[in-house]
Amino acid sequence: MTELLRELRVRDIVLFNVVAIVGIRWLSLAASTGPSSISLWILALVLFFLPQAVAVIYLNKKYPVEGGVYEWAKIEFGEFHGFVAGWCYWANNLVYYPSLLISVAAIAAFVIPGTSGFASDKSFIAIVSLVILWIAIGFNVVGVKIGKWVQNVGAIGTFGPIVVIAVLAAIIAHLGKSETHFTLTNILPTKFDYGTISFWSSMCFALAGLELAAVMSGEIVDSGRTIRKATYISGIAIVAVYLVGTVSLLIGLAPKNVDLVTGLVQSIQSLQAKTGLAYLSNLSAFLITLSGIGGAGAWLAGSARILFVTGIDNFLPKSFGKVHPKWKTPHIALIFQGLIATVFLLMSFIGASTEEAYLVLVDATIIVYFIPYVYIFLAAFRIFKREPADGRGRVFRIGASVLGGITTVAAILLTLFPPEAGGNPLLFIAKALGGAFGFVAVGMLIFWNYRRKQARTPATP
Repeated sequence: MTELLRELRVRDIVLFNVVAIVGIRWLSLAASTGPSSISLWILALVLFFLPQAVAVIYLNKKYPVEGGVYEWAKIEFGEFHGFVAGWCYWANNLVYYPSLLISVAAIAAFVIPGTSGFASDKSFIAIVSLVILWIAIGFNVVGVKIGKWVQNVGAIGTFGPIVVIAVLAAIIAHLGKSETHFTLTNILPTKFDYGTISFWSSMCFALAGLELAAVMSGEIVDSGRTIRKATYISGIAIVAVYLVGTVSLLIGLAPKNVDLVTGLVQSIQSLQAKTGLAYLSNLSAFLITLSGIGGAGAWLAGSARILFVTGIDNFLPKSFGKVHPKWKTPHIALIFQGLIATVFLLMSFIGASTEEAYLVLVDATIIVYFIPYVYIFLAAFRIFKREPADGRGRVFRIGASVLGGITTVAAILLTLFPPEAGGNPLLFIAKALGGAFGFVAVGMLIFWNYRRKQARTPATP
């Protein structure tokens, strides 16, 4: 661990958080539900994002070590729980990469005027997705000092299209040509049925990821202070992007016309047509593609560190714990991560039966994704309970960890219900639980295999 270089500072972590958490596709999903998504964003902010920020800041302050959630759970609850938390965190990303890369590749088709038809071309999507994936891996392998610029430039690519659409939307709103009208009544959900609550849980998913940078604490300068300051700054930026982006997108398009993948570019096209401007949608598509590369790089870099620290602890092959002699990065863990991600990406393009299997994996990993958050909030709760009483501050921190934990459990339970009426609910639950258990079971087998080997190894005198 001492071989890693500390190269990441406040600016880098702010941009890292922004590019890792902000997903342009979440703006399209939110806008497709109409103005009521604004109040649902705020609700997700209060019930999940703020508690997450409190937990991450204090856990990283207490345990500023490489591995983040893996180490936090291991220290607070033991090796088994640490491995389960780390394994679930890593396994979830195997299915997350394809969804991220495919959506970015579809938007990349809008970069050159007249080529938007490629957005539905599977060959184009597959090739562009793989190119983005391995560009991100390559930069991260050759060193944090260079690799961090993938995330930094990606964050700029995130802000760029939001600025473009916000300015265009302001002009159109001033001219009274908005496609969506906002009132105090329609920004509130008309009903809290399953569809609304399920959508809200997806918004919590969109706000997750503040813990990712902490996984790389061993490569951050003054990790405790840097993570704290960067969380405050990036938190404000992330909330602003989601709220401003959703409102602006709705000014350009009516909710029923929003495409769930390319909605932001669609809206910019609509707005620029009304203002007589040209090529802004192409520029925005290019910036979103940069953002996608940065987002892929951030999640690859973070989750590969889980392989790295578990390799050091001998749960996984020791080679995962090796650091490149020149670049000082966990190169083997990163390359292995890329190879596995490539397999899962290709799975989503090969045959109908494989696509169905892949969709089952997606449903399963939603549950798996939130398991580490249960550990994060439980670990934070334990830390806060041990603190000496200091008035309202301690009560607030305990309350935040409880609220975050309840929200996380609720999000897990919501995934057990079919997203559409008419399906077989028991079959859906069986698939979701069975898939999630399968992921966790593989991790348990690896852990028990480690324990068995450990028991056979003679103790060193």
